[in-house]
Amino acid sequence: MEEKITIHEKSRGETINVYIGEYAGKRYLHIREWYLDKDQSEKPTKKGVAIPLEKVEQLLEAIEKLMPED
Repeated sequence: MEEKITIHEKSRGETINVYIGEYAGKRYLHIREWYLDKDQSEKPTKKGVAIPLEKVEQLLEAIEKLMPED
């Protein structure tokens, strides 16, 4: 896993994190909820999305369309 960036802190130590991960030899952008286990170690949940890196540009274009114009 590369650098993990926390973008939103929820209650009870849960966070939404963005990071690059690899699965089956393919790299993905993950936007995923994490939690603190009983040992206070961060663990990912199944709540989130994994976007193939080749689709990230399309995601960025969609986000730009949603942003209000100045």
